[in-house]
Parts: sequence; structure tokens; C-alpha cells
Amino acid sequence: MRSLRLLRNLIIVVILLAFSLVFAAVEYRDGKVVFTFKAQAQVVYLAGTFNNWSPTAWPMKLVGDTWVYEVELKPGTYQYKYVIDGKTWKEDPEAPAYTDDGFGGKNGLFTLTPEGKILGMSGTSTAGKDTGKKYILNEKRQDTIFVDVDGYVIIRYYNKGAKQPFIAGSFNNWKADDMALYFIEDGWWEAVVELQPGIYEYKFVVDGNWIVDPNAFAFVDDGFGGQNGVFEVVREGGKLIVRAPAGAVSESAEKPEKPQTTETRVTKVEQTKHQVLKPGLSIVDGKVMFVAKKDNAQEAYLAGTFNGWNPRGQKMQLIDGYWVTTLALQPGIHKYKFVFVIGGNDVWEEDPYAPGYEPDGYGGKNGVFNLVQKDGTLKIEGAEAQTDGLPVKGKYEFSYSFQTNSTNYLVFTGATSKLTLSFNPNPDFSISLTYGGAVISNALLTLKNNGLLVSFHYRQAWALPVEGKDTGIVLSYDLFKDTKFVLGLGHENNKLPFIAGLEFGGLKVYGAKDYYTDDYSAVGEFSLQSPVNISVVGLYSLDNSYYFAFGLEAEQFGFSADFDGEKVGVVGTLALGNETLKASGSFGIFSLDISAEVTYIAENYKIGAGYESPAKFYLLLGLFNKEKGINLRIENPDISNIMSNTITLSGYVNF
Repeated sequence: MRSLRLLRNLIIVVILLAFSLVFAAVEYRDGKVVFTFKAQAQVVYLAGTFNNWSPTAWPMKLVGDTWVYEVELKPGTYQYKYVIDGKTWKEDPEAPAYTDDGFGGKNGLFTLTPEGKILGMSGTSTAGKDTGKKYILNEKRQDTIFVDVDGYVIIRYYNKGAKQPFIAGSFNNWKADDMALYFIEDGWWEAVVELQPGIYEYKFVVDGNWIVDPNAFAFVDDGFGGQNGVFEVVREGGKLIVRAPAGAVSESAEKPEKPQTTETRVTKVEQTKHQVLKPGLSIVDGKVMFVAKKDNAQEAYLAGTFNGWNPRGQKMQLIDGYWVTTLALQPGIHKYKFVFVIGGNDVWEEDPYAPGYEPDGYGGKNGVFNLVQKDGTLKIEGAEAQTDGLPVKGKYEFSYSFQTNSTNYLVFTGATSKLTLSFNPNPDFSISLTYGGAVISNALLTLKNNGLLVSFHYRQAWALPVEGKDTGIVLSYDLFKDTKFVLGLGHENNKLPFIAGLEFGGLKVYGAKDYYTDDYSAVGEFSLQSPVNISVVGLYSLDNSYYFAFGLEAEQFGFSADFDGEKVGVVGTLALGNETLKASGSFGIFSLDISAEVTYIAENYKIGAGYESPAKFYLLLGLFNKEKGINLRIENPDISNIMSNTITLSGYVNF
């Protein structure tokens, strides 16, 4: 009987052990780490060192009465917590191990081995503990890693030729394009990372290449024949510091040395660059910073007049509980809204801290602000809201021509005018009509819905890399993030001109038939957005016609050139504070067709001079502001007769 009782107890113990293993809160299955958590909630998120402690980035899936999340992780030690309804942080009651979270609570803790085992020991922590790895001190490092006044870890990187570097590491699951570095100045970039105490490995990702930080506190084998940079975040005296991992050794002596530390340092520069976040708008390093608060959003984006109201045009980052992004904008009136992704749906919301508002056509409001430049400094001012009524805008343009000669000093020779009306009640619908006299000279109708854009254009070319048919229909559909399919159909008797292609990131590729020429054509455009913006456009048709354009734009200068097989055109601009000097010209390869113009543009006026072959000279003078403008052109077709001139007076009024 005793043997039977022992056997029965043994069976019960085995069953309980098996049950506990099957339903463990953290386990490794089919190459993924599986997290399970039971709670009464509308939504539960998984946050930890693997996703930079984002409280809304990883929503869990409800299976029965259990919340589940599966993710591929690299071998290493991780801390984690669950966030209930995007607000309440809760430790895992069945975590493999725990560690102090620095706020009087606990984080779940586990180590994933290369063999796929989940290990943990209650009370353990990676901070200051031996992880079994050998860390080699970087004895030639410069001091580029520190903790700022707000408790963020700042990692700086110098690369004057980098376009847009990223940082990847154990704190963001080694995602190569998840955390972009911010450009500071003179080739310096920096990452701003919120980290809990622990040991972290990382690398920079520059133009697709993984690069070790030459100024890392220490190095560690990356498992692929190279090295990762590594540092340790610890809490000392109630504040965070960053240092080389405890136990790191010199490469020559391999003897433990006292960890190098970088205390929190606060200077006027750092206080300016790492200010305390608060909702609303502000100017930081010459850019407009947008800050919003939305606790239950999984993602957030900024949409406005500066990006065509694209709901995915500008992604915001979650920093210290706030959604943040910055934009380099030109002075002028800007309108915007936040787009929050909540439960998989896009929710458009106005900024409650906007400097001004105007009706959005849906019963809500758009934020409005005026970005002005005074004494070389950008400032944000409120803008007057639109009055009630239909959101219709207009522009009236006119031109009057006169002739002078030796007998008739001023003879009226003709006039033209046109009126453009634009109706844009919301970001998804717009229509514009231009009247030349009593008839419609061109028109454009645009409709958007869930990633689909349909545009009908009449006598107005669609915005493609190369100007094609000016009448037809264009359809654009967002296949996925930053990738869209484009189809255009032109209007022509006995033909069906078309163009089709893909746009992904800065690359656009199209194929066309009878859309640009009377044959098949290939069109491409590549653009690179960085401190220096570059674009290249090319077209080739089977009838041996072609077109090429190149553009380069920086904060202080710009240059563009194009060639269509017969004529070369160039444009150059140079910023001189609040003024701009612009020069443009063209010349024929097989002819004497030459033109050139130089214009000086100030805040409210412009003055210039030009030449057109065979012997036509002209002077320009213009006065303008955002509501109206007037231009005077005096043209002399015969330099030998200064009394023979054509005078053109033109202008516009916006209303």
C-alpha cells in the first residue's frame, strides 16, 4: 500500500510539473518566445527591454481568457511588464524571475539561451551581474555616451557622409530601421533612448551597413565574427548613470578594472536640446516640434498641409509617454491634425494646444499656426481662423500688355485674366476649377478613401516625375507602408494612353504607352531626403526620345538641371539670410536658342534681368505678400531702338 501511495504521489507531482511547464508565463516554442497573461482588460500590451519599454507598441491577442504575444528574440537577458488598457503597469505573477524596477516594484526577468531555454532566478538582475560574456574595455573612446537631465541615455555618433543612420540593439530587438538618429550639426548624430538598469548591446546601421560604435564603453563578441558595442545602465544615488559593464577587462591585461562612468551632465546646450516635453508646438534646433498625449494609441502620425494630409506621412515617436516628431518647415501658414491608431483604426484629432484653429469641414477643427522668421529666429504665432461658411479659396490672376514706340508712347495691346476656385472641405476631397473668361480652362477633382486616391484632371497634368497627358484619370492605392501602386489613363481619340508603376520610399518606377510619346516609355525617379536632398529623374521612349533631370537642395543652396535631347535647362538658388539669389537659363544643343535670367528675391519684393535669343532683353520688378502680388516686365526686342518696348503688367489676388 505504501508503495502505491508513493507511486500515486509521484504521478501527481509529475502531472503538476508538466502542467506548470505547459502553461508557463514565458516559454519558447517553434523559434519564438511566447508570453501569456490572464487579466480582465480591454487590451493588454507587452513592454520590456526588447521594445524600449513602449507601453503601446505590442498589443497582445486574447485567446479564450488568456492574453498571448509571440515574438522572435535573440539570445540574451530581458526584463518585461504588462500594461493593462495602456495605463496600468503590472508585473507578471508567473515570471521566471524578478528584478527591481527602480520605482518600488518589480520587472519580470528571464534569460533566453542559444539552445532555446528560458532561464531565471528570483531576485537576479543583469545590472552589475556576470552574464557569462567577456567585455573588452575601449581604452581609446571619446566621451559620447551619457545620461541627460531627463534620464534618457544619449548615444552620439559622428559620420559626415551618413544620410539617415539608425541604432539597433538588445533594447529594440535589433530592428535595423526602428530607431532613427537625430541630426545635430557638423556630421554629429544622436540617439535618445529610455532604458532601465541593465546591460545593453548595440550597433549603428548606416545605409544598410552594420557599424560598431568606435566610442563604445566596451566591446563584446556579436556571434558572427564581429563585435557589438556594450554599456551598462545602473542607478546610483537615486539617479541613472551609464558605464562599461562591471567586470570588463583591458584588452592587453584582461584584468578587471573599475567601471568607467559618465555622470549626468547638464549644460545650456543639453538643456535646450533635451527640454522637458509638454503638449503643443515649440521650436527646437530650427525645427518645429509637435508633441501630443494619447495614452491608448498604438501609433501616432502627423498630417497637414505640409505633407498633403497624408495620414502616414510623418510618424511620431513615443518618448516619456508623449508622441513626438519634428519637421523643418518654411515660414508661412501651416495646418495640421494628429492621426492616432487605436485598435487598428485611424482616429483624426485636433491638437487641443494648437495656436489657432479653423473648421475642417467635418464639424471639427484643424490646428493652424503661422511660422515666422524674425531677426533670423523662427517663431510660432497664432493664425486667424477661417470664417464660417464653405471652405472655398480663390485666386484671381490678370495680365495687361502695352507697346511703346517713338510716336505712340503707350499703346494698349491686350489683356488676359483667369480665376481659380478651390473647394477643400476635408483632407479626402478637393476640387479646383480655373476659368479663362467664361469657360473652364482646367480642372482637378481628387477623392481619397482608405488608401485609394482617384484624381480626374482636365487640361492639367498630374504630378508625375515627368509631365504627361494633361487630361485623364489617375488612381493610386497604398499597398502597404510607403508603397503604392499608380495607374493613369489619358484621353486621346483612337488611343488609350496609360501609365502604370510603383512608388516605394524614394523610388518611383513607371511604364507607359502613348502617355509621353507615341510609343512605349519607361520613367523613373529616385529621391533621397537628408540634410542635402537629391533627386534624379529619367525617361526613355522606344522612339528614341528621352528626358533627364537632376536636382540637389540644401538649406543654403539649390541646383537643378534637365535635358530633353534638344535643350539643356539649369536653375540655381543661393540663400542669403532672408533673401534669395536665383539664376536660370537654357540653351539649345543644335540651335542658338538661348535664354538666361537672374533674380534677387527679398521678403516682399524681387528684381531681375534676363535675355532671350536672338536679341531680346528684359527687366523684372515684383512686389508681393501672401494675399497679393504685382509684376512689371519691360522687354526690348531691339537693343538699337530703346524706345521700342513691350510692357507687361501682371498680378494676382488670393481670397
